[in-house]
Amino acid sequence: IGHNPYIAWGITAAICDDVEIYREKLHRLEPDLYLVDDRWEKLQTRRELISIRGKTPLEKIIRKSRHGPAISDFGESPAGEEILTARWTAHERSQELRSVYGINCARDWHGFRQSLREHSAPSLNFVYADREGNIGYTLAGKIPRRVTVPSLLPVAGWETSNDWLGHIPFEELPCLYNPPEGFTAYPHYLSHFFEPPYRIRRIQELLKASKTFSAADLAAIQLDSVSLHAKELIATLENELAQIPDDNRTVKMAANRLLSWDGGCAETSIEATIFHWFHHRLLVNLLVPTLGEDLYAAYVEILNQCIVPTDNILRDSNSSWFAGRSRLDLVVLSLRETCAQLEDNFGVNIESWRWGKIHQLHMNHALGRVKILKSLLSIGPIATPGDEMTVNVGFYRHSNPYAQTVGASLRFIIDFASPTRAGFVLPTGQSGHPSSAHYADQTELWLHGERISVGEVDENSKPLAHRLLLKPHPSGIAPENASG
Repeated sequence: IGHNPYIAWGITAAICDDVEIYREKLHRLEPDLYLVDDRWEKLQTRRELISIRGKTPLEKIIRKSRHGPAISDFGESPAGEEILTARWTAHERSQELRSVYGINCARDWHGFRQSLREHSAPSLNFVYADREGNIGYTLAGKIPRRVTVPSLLPVAGWETSNDWLGHIPFEELPCLYNPPEGFTAYPHYLSHFFEPPYRIRRIQELLKASKTFSAADLAAIQLDSVSLHAKELIATLENELAQIPDDNRTVKMAANRLLSWDGGCAETSIEATIFHWFHHRLLVNLLVPTLGEDLYAAYVEILNQCIVPTDNILRDSNSSWFAGRSRLDLVVLSLRETCAQLEDNFGVNIESWRWGKIHQLHMNHALGRVKILKSLLSIGPIATPGDEMTVNVGFYRHSNPYAQTVGASLRFIIDFASPTRAGFVLPTGQSGHPSSAHYADQTELWLHGERISVGEVDENSKPLAHRLLLKPHPSGIAPENASG
């Protein structure tokens, strides 16, 4: 994310399928040979010495096929007649720094796009705007070209038909420039691994609401915490929620609150607490009887990948998943469990079930893994809004509900009418040193949607209160072009 006097850009992970896992068949008598079509080739090896503080260095032999390193050598299971190797575009030669330099120097869309030709890995989504009012989107990165659809499982490395056929040319990657809608907010995925549609649809919904936006309007969109996923799932289960029996006043009240809820996930929202606890219980009661605890835990742990499939099951009341128990029974059981557990944790007063009590963010320092240091170095807990589907992301893992683990790592707004007033904010601070005044001085600004302006510095600027000067330490290594 950044800008210069002419253009501005933003970046998100594209999560394209740029890795292949190969099964390599080893020779039974000579395990340093592996099969390629109908011939045997020798595995490459190299010795790595890994230094460990306070311990004897660890020696590791890295084996490599024509596809890449043998990742199965790092597993606990002994090697058999096959090993797993990985090919990743990031292992290939690339010029990311040249790309970054070019972006920073670009003055228009053409220069911006030309710079992105140099980008290889990871694959990234780039959005663009310039002072002339042009906007655009482009995907950048090396995406393998394959004979077949990418596999979710390891493929046979001895079959050369599974080899990559180079990369998709940059000109063929998704790209938009000044689209008729007047904005760029489109999901582009070249992968099996993609986000549910609710967040992008909410962004599109907000952008379609007006033809013009001020910087303040866009800042408000960044903080939007309405969950379309929650609204649509409640609509799907509306009939079942309306049939909740009257035998438990709290459960009936919870159902009615969900039915009249607007999907807002503010820290003070009671309905957000009920919904997310209810959704968690729905997933447990729907999947665990069939998958078992271990497989269920692995499935729901893959970020948001369980959302769309389970939503599709819940939309179909005639699904085979409801052969032994109706959707109504599932809803009633899950909401009863939700209310019982919330009462156990927060008391019988439903007004005390506020989302910010359970949806909290801890920002931990790397040294916070040492127990005695954690409370001294961590920032939080902080009550936060949103969920994994809201514009203002508040993602949590189902293995540790409902602690936020993913959110906006940087917010940025630029108005080209006055680019020197571009606003940035971090969730913590500019410094990673706990004793620094700038270790956590942006957290409150981040929480409330405020920003810091970074203006131009010239001879007329006021002197800086603090200045950090970094001096390279002499390495003793002569530059490559040095003589003598």
